[in-house]
Amino acid sequence: MGCVMGSKNLKAVAARGTMDIKIAHPYEALEHNKKFIDQITSAKVNQTMGTLGTPFIWGATNSWGGIRTRNFQYNQCEYADEIEPESLDEIATETIGPYHMTGCFACQVHCRAQYKIPSGPYAGTYDEGPEYTSLGAFCGEPDTPRAETLLTANHLVNQYGVDNLEIGSLISWAMELYELGIITQKQTEGLDLRFGNDEAVIEMIHRIVNRKGWLGDVLAEGGIRAAEKIGKNAFDCLVQVKGMNNLNSDERATPALALNVATASRGSDHLRSRPAIDLYHLPEEVLRKIYSSPVPYGGPLSSEHTAYEGKPWQVFWHENCYMGVDCLGICKYHTTFLGATLPNFEDWTRVIYYNTGLEFTAQELWEIAERCNMIERLFNLREGLKRDDLKKGDMLCHRYFDEPCNRGAPDVIGTAIDREKFKKMIDEFYEHKGLDEDGNPRPETLKRLGLENEPSHLL
Repeated sequence: MGCVMGSKNLKAVAARGTMDIKIAHPYEALEHNKKFIDQITSAKVNQTMGTLGTPFIWGATNSWGGIRTRNFQYNQCEYADEIEPESLDEIATETIGPYHMTGCFACQVHCRAQYKIPSGPYAGTYDEGPEYTSLGAFCGEPDTPRAETLLTANHLVNQYGVDNLEIGSLISWAMELYELGIITQKQTEGLDLRFGNDEAVIEMIHRIVNRKGWLGDVLAEGGIRAAEKIGKNAFDCLVQVKGMNNLNSDERATPALALNVATASRGSDHLRSRPAIDLYHLPEEVLRKIYSSPVPYGGPLSSEHTAYEGKPWQVFWHENCYMGVDCLGICKYHTTFLGATLPNFEDWTRVIYYNTGLEFTAQELWEIAERCNMIERLFNLREGLKRDDLKKGDMLCHRYFDEPCNRGAPDVIGTAIDREKFKKMIDEFYEHKGLDEDGNPRPETLKRLGLENEPSHLL
């Protein structure tokens, strides 16, 4: 969307309202909204985020061995004490205003820090963050775990208005290609683009954004187009799904999370269907309570994150949960994403009714979310999605299957995704969605969702 707006010289869209927002049942809404907020803020995961921000997720995941490092050659970033959330918390104490943590408008959690860059050419510059993904993009993937690099790079992408994950992943990919000799020093114009080079990370941000030099111009095209221009098997090292670079996490030890990134509609997107609570080893009876509402489910469920059984339903459930969240305008941190006790479908019906007067059942909200997800599926199919296509399909890069994890905890080292089991997971996931074995919606599915006349289904 940013590219489309830019091509039209459209800088922003602004709207200013001049009327009050009518609350359908103000007294009931006030009482229930307070309970809703208390439910969110009392969760330990949100209390931790309100203190340390989202970097706490990176700290825990890296200790376990779930962070992809040096593009995807390793799964743990070593010697990273300087960017642990507690260390960043000390750096971020000097703030713009009276508060250390800030957040989105009216949010009660305040998961985003404010900081001042402590040293280097941008010393003294204020900004917000860094978020979980910036730690991976500018520290884990290029193997540059230094606070100055992190805070400077985070500031630059904020100022330039570019995505931290994409640009950090492109840089780390280019670093691997450089070390393999696929990209030469002539093509980098003398820049030593090796892993661990902090200056190269900062320099490449500028080059990519400004399309400076051959490499900056090529990487600005994105991974798939860049791989075609670079050639020499460069695509084999690109960690992406549907053209979107993977998150800085490593899902080889977690089949459910791997299925999420493979099948997410936007590409490798953890915010579309990631069952993050699968890492908590919750008892089966707790899982059963969560995943059997608002529609019944009697299939298998497993408390083990390394298992394959039942995971397709979990991914399907979270896909609809997160779409419901997006339709309502609620943050995913305020629902069953990282916290098993946080609100979901049953809770949303009362929030909607008291505030708007609209009456929905939990199952109706589920069906709305399912319909929205199917429309996204139809769009992707129209644009050429094929199940096993490595560039447009629901498939992971070969490294998930062929290169086991080499660092981390005992339940991580040596793990890789089983190719045959993963194919069966996709089959089961498609069945839950009402798709055929190729990933196309069945006619009865479109009819059930009221999409039989949707033009995108003309494939």
